[in-house]
Amino acid sequence: MIRYDLSWESHWAKDDDCYDINGNWLGVPDKKIQEIRFNFNTNNWNLRKANTDILPSNTIFMDLRKDEDSLLGAMKAKTRYNVHLAKRKGVNIRSLGMDSLAIWYDLYKQTAVRNNFFLHDISYFRIVLSARANDTLSPADVHLLVAEVEGKPLAAMFLVVSANRGTYLYGASATENRNYMATYALQWRAMQIAKEKGCTEYDFFGVAPQADESHPMYGLYRFKTGFGGEIFHRMGCWDYPLDNEKYKYYTSMEFKNQSYHLS
Repeated sequence: MIRYDLSWESHWAKDDDCYDINGNWLGVPDKKIQEIRFNFNTNNWNLRKANTDILPSNTIFMDLRKDEDSLLGAMKAKTRYNVHLAKRKGVNIRSLGMDSLAIWYDLYKQTAVRNNFFLHDISYFRIVLSARANDTLSPADVHLLVAEVEGKPLAAMFLVVSANRGTYLYGASATENRNYMATYALQWRAMQIAKEKGCTEYDFFGVAPQADESHPMYGLYRFKTGFGGEIFHRMGCWDYPLDNEKYKYYTSMEFKNQSYHLS
């Protein structure tokens, strides 16, 4: 099949039936209903909703056209307090180069163990960080930022700047010294950098679709929604099968082979 990972807004994001009386997102309808709507006016009615999404289909966008005081003012009180607390505690943000990738990877391993998700090899992140250097046609600048106190790394993240958007791609934090609120300082500085580079929006790149405590990404939802911004529901992955028999076999195996969290 051909798989399309669509960044378009979900067709159901504006449908009242997909929200409860409090405005909470209930999710999209059954796959068959999605496919009927998406295939309308196509020649072959052959688009299928994929069982899994490659990239997160729900995110939060921050409007960076606002001034910094307005951005801070739109945050939840606890988030704004933590941003200021990190500053008072002496959390410092700096950029890392390729020679310091091990600092990132140590924090990333701690995060993977703590949250029980798949651990990429360090070479994966070396490729991400060097994308612009290796491909002069790449529209993206990749920045590796670290939050430290007295030289001790507490959190780190990859910020991708492309055109008018800054994206929080990967993040990691130390298991100890979490009272410094380094992750809050890191996000705020990343937004400032994106704004300085001319970005008009900041993509938090991945949250649970709603405030569901049972969802594996609920912790990210709670953390990221604290910064304000607007939740955005994407279309996610859609398939165009070319060989129906092989496609049926592939999709039957897909749940077994692809998982963000380890069992």
